[in-house]
Amino acid sequence: MPVQDAFGNTLRDRFLKGEDLPAGSLDEAVLSSWRRLRDRASTESSRPSAHRTADVLANGLLGSIAATGALILGSIRLILGRDHPVAILLVDGDLIIHSLAGDRSFVEQLEVAGLREGRSAAEDAVGTNAVDLCLRERRPMITSGWQHVCAGLMDVKIAAAPLFGLNNALHGAIALVSDASVGTDTLNGLALLCAESTSAQLSAMETSGNLDRMLVEQRAIIDSISDGLLVVDEDGRVRHMNAPAGRILTLNPEQSVGRRFAELLDFEPIIAPIFRTGVGYYDRELIIDSNRRHLHLIDTAIPVKDAQGKVQSVVNTFREFNRAKRIAQQIAGSPARYTFDDIIGTSDCLRQAIGDARKAALGTANILLNGPSGTGKEVFAQAIHSEAIHAHGDRRDAPFIAVNCAALPRELIESELFGYVAGSFTGAQKGGRPGKFEMASGGTIFLDEITEMPLDLQAKLLRVLQEREVTRIGATRPIPIDVRVIAASNRDLKDAIARREFREDLYYRLHVVSITIPALKDRRSDIPMLATHFLRKYAATAGKPVFTISDTALRAMTAYDWPGNVRELENTLERLVVLSDGTEIRQFDPPGDARMPPPSSMVVPVMKALREHERDVIAATLIHVDHNVTKAAEILGIARPTLYSKIRDYGIVLQRAGADKAS
Repeated sequence: MPVQDAFGNTLRDRFLKGEDLPAGSLDEAVLSSWRRLRDRASTESSRPSAHRTADVLANGLLGSIAATGALILGSIRLILGRDHPVAILLVDGDLIIHSLAGDRSFVEQLEVAGLREGRSAAEDAVGTNAVDLCLRERRPMITSGWQHVCAGLMDVKIAAAPLFGLNNALHGAIALVSDASVGTDTLNGLALLCAESTSAQLSAMETSGNLDRMLVEQRAIIDSISDGLLVVDEDGRVRHMNAPAGRILTLNPEQSVGRRFAELLDFEPIIAPIFRTGVGYYDRELIIDSNRRHLHLIDTAIPVKDAQGKVQSVVNTFREFNRAKRIAQQIAGSPARYTFDDIIGTSDCLRQAIGDARKAALGTANILLNGPSGTGKEVFAQAIHSEAIHAHGDRRDAPFIAVNCAALPRELIESELFGYVAGSFTGAQKGGRPGKFEMASGGTIFLDEITEMPLDLQAKLLRVLQEREVTRIGATRPIPIDVRVIAASNRDLKDAIARREFREDLYYRLHVVSITIPALKDRRSDIPMLATHFLRKYAATAGKPVFTISDTALRAMTAYDWPGNVRELENTLERLVVLSDGTEIRQFDPPGDARMPPPSSMVVPVMKALREHERDVIAATLIHVDHNVTKAAEILGIARPTLYSKIRDYGIVLQRAGADKAS
């Protein structure tokens, strides 16, 4: 039965100290190894390891095929991915390690643990391990983590398979070593494939039936990989093509093997220059347009070289861009973390907005969110997206991409939204880059502060919304997209249209469903609930006890208009929690420049200052025009009778010459 790592470590240690294990706790071969180690009264043998010199290793039968491990390693890396370190180990029938190749830092870790070329991989040298058990049992074995006894092997997984030659002669074993998190079936399957391939080299007289079986198993393993896999030799001939590669390239794999790659395609093979340069690449985005195909791929190509460094073949793996994008989105996780349950408040206007948003979430129409800054428009957008995912279970991995149009520099906003192809402008990322609309395909894109988008890009956005496709900068072929647009604005869009700052046709394209999110001053009854929520949140963040708020402070908060809305309220309460010495908010003064003195002490001085300023302006203007009242009224922008009235009110004395001119 499966045993968790922590429990497994305890189980192993207790057994080695003399306790018995429940029946069926683990593989009998591993248990037998533990029993042998226990009988020797040592968890790690102090017996000197067997050792052979490098020239003996090179001259042995396995020495002639040791270099094969490095070639096999390239393909294994492609299959396991760069997230998993990997090493390949070749031992002879006496368990002496003939070769150890792999990721440098990982190989160094294994060498510290005792797995070193020329040394023994026997259990009395490095403890329980799959290599030793494989030769004892004459069958594939796999050991992982806590099943090992050597401390240096506690976080690795080893899959080993025996190497048989003619007449079932056991020549040794080949093993793959990776981190303990790698899939057991994957590592075991790859070890079997390596063993089959290596045994074929050892058995020059292998019968055709065995070769056929090996090829069938090899194809089954490689075809189980979901990525396309293609191997092309130096003559440009296809050495291998798995089923996914045939599907993506619309080719028959069996009929393609042995033919020149250039004959099978109606476009120039991308990997051709690698045979000349010897340099491969990882995860390059490729867009291929030809008469018969449109391919959008994430492509990796690794050269396989001989001892002299000449490229013998290229191992090419690729996946369709949309699939790679979905995987990336799943790994990154959706940033849409809010639902309608996270929106706090019970006021009628807020409930109305939430009700409208819930209904809109069930459809696919574009949505326009209106409301002042700080009211929570992005929270609403995320909640709409989350509700749509809940309603449509088949889109649970749908992405949510948020873009603040005001935050992007004018020269970058087009490439950010629509993407670009390689070489489309100076500084463009090699291989091109998808835009936000492509990344949001299958989900939602949220365009905040939409009125800040330049007019020329508004026209391009309108076309994207109408055609449901996007064309990258520098490209000629559009890419279909399936995306819902939620736009938001804190300005009056009709006023922006009147000022010729926003396209009217784009407004109507976005304004299919319009939802107004109320300002906080229009839902004052929600302020106590919001205050309680934010106090709890920031008290927990600061590691303080739960805060309370006095009735006096709460009344002051409720009376305040909160021009910054919920965002201002949240920031204010966070500041109060951080700066407070106690656990109660007893008093609240309007934040910042909103803190004003009472009207009785404010209005009179201000009005007096304004009157004095107006009198000084009128007097200075009259002097400037030589007391010509008509000219002064024109400069001040008021009617002449109004100016005469103010002259009398302020007691300004007119010189008669100027007054006569005014008459």
